[in-house]
Amino acid sequence: MINYLYNARDIAAYFKWAGVTSHQEKEYLHYFFQIGKDILAKPLTYDYETFETAVYRELYYLWSEGFENEFSDIATIAPKGAVSLICDQEFITLESYMKLLALHLIFSRNLPYVHVNFTGLMLPLGLKGDFADFERNVAVACDTLHLATEDVFAQPFDLHLGIPDEKLRLCLEPEFRKNLSAHEDFRKRFIKNAASRLQELKKTSAEIQEKEEKKKQRLLKRKQAREAAKAEREAEKARKAKSEEKASKPKKASEKNVKPEKTAETGAIIEIVVGKPQDVTVKKATKSKKKEE
Repeated sequence: MINYLYNARDIAAYFKWAGVTSHQEKEYLHYFFQIGKDILAKPLTYDYETFETAVYRELYYLWSEGFENEFSDIATIAPKGAVSLICDQEFITLESYMKLLALHLIFSRNLPYVHVNFTGLMLPLGLKGDFADFERNVAVACDTLHLATEDVFAQPFDLHLGIPDEKLRLCLEPEFRKNLSAHEDFRKRFIKNAASRLQELKKTSAEIQEKEEKKKQRLLKRKQAREAAKAEREAEKARKAKSEEKASKPKKASEKNVKPEKTAETGAIIEIVVGKPQDVTVKKATKSKKKEE
């Protein structure tokens, strides 16, 4: 039986198809490089930097071709003029799709199987050809990628006998899964790293929040001090204005007890104002009219 070895394009396509985030890519690459002796092309197993560079180069190629997520066209994974290595040439898109499913089961150690309806797979993949050839290529792809099929009752199903019109369970072969389980599950390490990073972020966030609270308290005290000083200045200014207004206002004489009197000598009317001595004013009256002769 042929043992297929995955290349950088296969891994890059899975990253796009599965929606692996940028901060998780390193963990996936480290894990795949760790188990790569059994499933990775040998030129990529010698040096991690070379392997990482190759994967990121293919990520850029797939992005430039429009393959960005699970809804993108599977046919864009294989470059134009590429030769199919597992399936017949007209079923090269089926080969790309089956490799994505196999990689998903490899990376998802806790996922026992996925449900696949092979009968309705030709239309979404845009495959053209006889259904008998399609069935044969599905069986070949499963054998090459170490995939096994079961029915809904978890009983082994032989695809060489044909594809039923129902969903099948697609899983890794027990022996192949056992070999993978000998390696450390990168998801556990990723969870630990994520938990430690989360604790660091919480600690940093608490420190920043404490600093912001202290800053707010300082600003509030400064604001209150400025407002108090401003109020004091305004009060002092009002007191000065009031005192200046009081000092500049002229004093008025009292107009009470004013008695008009007429002297015999001058015939003038003298207004005597009761009050302070300096406030008494004397006004000359007009001479009286001559008496009629």
